[in-house]
Order: sequence, then C-alpha cells, then structure tokens
Amino acid sequence: MEIKEELIQYSRDCLEDKVPSGKKHKQACQRFLRDLDLIGEESFPYIWDEEKAGKIVKWFSYLRHSKGELAGKPILLTTWQKFFLCQLYGWRHRDTGYKRFKKSFVEVARKNAKSQMEAGVALNEISEQATRNGEVYEYYTAGVKRQQSKIIFNECRLMLRGSPLKLKFKITRDIIEHKKTGSFILPLSKEDGRSGDGTNPAGLILDEYHQHTTTDFYDLGLGAATKEPLLMIITTAGKDLNCPCYIEEYSYCSKILDPDVDVHNDNYFVDICEADDSDDPEDIRTLQKANPIRAFFDAGIARLREEWEIAKEIPEKLISFKTKCLNIWMQATENGYMDMAKWKACEVVSLPIDTRNRPVYVGFDMSAKIDLTSVTFIIPFQSEELDKQGNRVVKYIVFSHSFIPSQEKLQEHIRKDKAPYDSWVRRGCLEITNSPIVDQGRVMEYVLQTCAENGWKIQCLCFDPSNANKLMSDLSDEGYTVEEVFQSQKHLNEATQGFREQVYCKNVIYLPNPLLNYAMSNAVIRQSNGMIKIDKDATTKRIDPVDATLCAYKLALYHDFSAEDYSDYLERYLKEMQQGKSQTE
Repeated sequence: MEIKEELIQYSRDCLEDKVPSGKKHKQACQRFLRDLDLIGEESFPYIWDEEKAGKIVKWFSYLRHSKGELAGKPILLTTWQKFFLCQLYGWRHRDTGYKRFKKSFVEVARKNAKSQMEAGVALNEISEQATRNGEVYEYYTAGVKRQQSKIIFNECRLMLRGSPLKLKFKITRDIIEHKKTGSFILPLSKEDGRSGDGTNPAGLILDEYHQHTTTDFYDLGLGAATKEPLLMIITTAGKDLNCPCYIEEYSYCSKILDPDVDVHNDNYFVDICEADDSDDPEDIRTLQKANPIRAFFDAGIARLREEWEIAKEIPEKLISFKTKCLNIWMQATENGYMDMAKWKACEVVSLPIDTRNRPVYVGFDMSAKIDLTSVTFIIPFQSEELDKQGNRVVKYIVFSHSFIPSQEKLQEHIRKDKAPYDSWVRRGCLEITNSPIVDQGRVMEYVLQTCAENGWKIQCLCFDPSNANKLMSDLSDEGYTVEEVFQSQKHLNEATQGFREQVYCKNVIYLPNPLLNYAMSNAVIRQSNGMIKIDKDATTKRIDPVDATLCAYKLALYHDFSAEDYSDYLERYLKEMQQGKSQTE
C-alpha cells in the first residue's frame, strides 16, 4: 500500500473512532484529507511526493532503537509516526520541490517516541537534505537546560549504534558532524538562546517547549537563511498556563486545526494528541487518544494504568497524570485561586457591547511605589441572557492596566520574575512612568483620561488605603466617590469568591491581556473559617492586577441597574419631547 493511501485510511479510521482520537487530532486528520482534495487548485501550490514520503520511512529503518525490548532493532515507524514524518517530507511546493512545512508543532503524552522522531529528523537533515541542497546545515537542539538540550543529541548517538549509517558521521562528546557536507548537530546552552551569536540554524528542535519560560530559542529558530529551514516543536502539555508554549503556540496551533476558526498557515504542520475534557481516565480509549504509541501495546497500557491508580489515591499526583499521561494542560499552583482554563475561556477578541457612556468602577492596587501599580476598570451590564428566574444575567467587562517606575525596575522584574515585562510594555498592558517611584499623578491622569475618552461614568474609585491615603483624600475633595477596600478576609471574601464564580459561569469578559493573565495564574488564596482572600505573602510573583480587579468588583457587584435604566429612559424621553416640539414648530 502506498503511504498516501495508508494515511488516508488512518485519517478516516480516526474520524470514525476506529482509532480512538481526540478532537484536535481528528481536526489534523481532516486537514490532511482536505489538503489532498486541494491538490491542483491554483490557490494551493503544493503536491504530494510519494517518493519523498517513502524515503523518510526507509531512513528510520536504517536507525536503531536505543531502549527497551526493541533495543538494537531497526526502527519501523508506526502509522501515527508516518502521519507526522511523511507529511513533513511528502508535502512539497510544486514549483521549487522544497518542503511545504517550515515549522511543526506536535504535542503528545510522554513516552511516545518524541525524542526518537526528533533525533531521526535531525540526522536526516544534516545528511540527505544538506547534500541535496548543497548547503552546510547547522542543526541545534534546545531545552531549558543544557542537559535537556543533550537528550535529543544523545538519542542521535544511540540511534546510530549498530546502524549502517554510522560511518557517515563523526561523533564526539559535544558535536555530531556529517563527514561529507560538514553539517552538524549541536546542543545549545541557555546563554546561546539569549545571544544567538553566530548561529544560522537550518534546523532547530525545541524539546519539551512547555518548560520554556521565554521565547529566546523560538526566536533564534526564526533567523535561518537556508533553502529549507525547519523549526520543530515536540512537547507534552504542562502545568503553567502562562508559558509561551500555552498562551502562544498551543493556542495558535489549535486555531490552525479548527475548521470553524478563520486562521490558516499552510507552512505549519500541527498535530495535538490529547484526551478530551469529558473523557474517563479509566477508559483505555481515553489513554489511546493521548498515547498513540504507548497505549497500543500491553506493557505501555499496564504502566499507564499503574500511574492512574496512584493518581487516584494521591491528589497531588493527579495533575501530573493529566499533563503527562493525558496531555491535558493544567494550572498547578498550590492553593491556586483561579482555574486558568476557565479564566482563558472568558477572553474575547471583541466586546459584545459598545461600552461608551457606560458606568464604570475603578479599582486600584498602589502597592509599594517602586513596584507595580495596577488599575482595573469594571463595567457591569445586563446581557440578553436570562437566568432561571427570567432575569437578565449581569456580566462584567474587565480592563486592566499597570505601571512601573523605570526601565531599570522593568529589567529587574524581568530577571527576578523571569517574565516578559518588556513585551507587555510593547503590547500596551504596562506603562513606564519614568520616575523614581510610580507617579500616582500619572496613574490618576491615565484613569480620568481613559474614562473621558470612552465616556465612562465613574461610579466609584476603590482603594486599599495602604499607600493611597493622600490620593484618596484629594479625590474625595474633588467630588469623586471614594471607597476603602481593606485587604482582609472579612472585607474581601465575598468579592474573591464571587468574582471566581462569575468567571466559572463565563460572566466575566476581557480582551487579551497577558499581564493580567500572568497575575491571575500567580494568585493563591488563604482560607480561614470558610472565608478566603488572595494571599500576598504566599507568592513572590506579581498579583497586583488581581488585587485591583477584586477591589473594583467588590463595589461593581452592587451596581444599581434600576437607576441606570431610569436615567437612560429620562434621556430618551427628553430627546423625544424635544424632537416632537421641533416638529410642531
């Protein structure tokens, strides 16, 4: 059977659940079948090269398994591995003959031969591909630490043991070189990612990208000046929903796969093998969705079941089981305040209503003046949805903005928190006030200017009085309604619990704001006598935007819509009266 026919049958079997498959893997199969139908159309400049697809299968058969019962035996690719690797090499541009895919993102549970596939591709690229293109290929492997970077590198060495291909390579402790072309594979250190000095990567492998806290290595892979560059990301789901892998790559790649989302990238191969939300972890089919190799042989299934039995008995192990064995992203903060998957579900690209001339509640967290200061605007509104009693459901639109005193403090936060504060400045979430301490005058100027530009009617300015007594007094003297919101469980329990409930009910709405997301993922709670509050002492990471949000929500919760409706009615009534008078005249 031709490889193309094998993959067509495999895709159909996945879509019909003959091969247990999660939603996103099914979408990857749909994409493959859809692309085959597009061959020959003017708008689709790609063809399927059966010979090239077959060559990569043959290449792996020359390499050797390095572990387990199959150690020393030729690597015979499974159909799922062919689904990835044969598409990587089989899809070609009809004019140039170059590979269609310049980037790939494959997410799958652990122990499913990720390192084997990465290593085999790296060896093929520096030999066959470099020879065909007449280039010297620089190929790099990148993990969060040098030892992680060397996992793929070491796998290359092991796969060449007993292989007829071994004589084509010169292997030393730190580099694998292809003798004919001078191309090489080299593991990178953390410093290499920061500087990128002197590198021109024809290929870069990002291993376990969920552990990377920055995009340094990813950015390095975008700088290739070769005919057929390839950036490979193969990872398992992680426990930090604020890492680049989740908020950028996983999110974007999910949209590429989703046929109902208008996001297309013909040069990016994507496959995500994960269990679906409602799946039963005890069902073998659930395990097979996330483990396309491991859950299809007896020893692998037995080990997965053992890990599930442990996870059931020890709650602390459950998150690891879900991320590593079911490939489901989880937030793993101990005593974490927010389920970040539910929080992210509230994010929208456009607001459902026009917010102009709406009432707004403004919350402040002034913090220490050399640290972050945050403000949150909350606009409550009655939606068209009805609750069980037939009342209109109240929803809350949240805008957050933060301030930091200086570029020096910005760099200090980047180093200390290992978070991209500079990126947040560029995205407009964070402002540098260029002052020795955060300029409270600038903060209020921003708040009043923002409200004026949008016609927002300030209902209340809500402060924790710490670091803000003078400002609160001045604003009160100017005629604003100012409320103190003390940071105690007694004062904040209702707001803290209530806001989270509204998030879980999807009654909170916010536009993309990575700094707010970062703070929300950091927030942990302290409990006492059934009451909770955000625990500022339990984390060294920033939570200021969350404090400001809860501060505003405490008052927004009690917004009086009857007064708002009456004023709107009065305004319309007076306008109609004026129009009637004009017509009479």
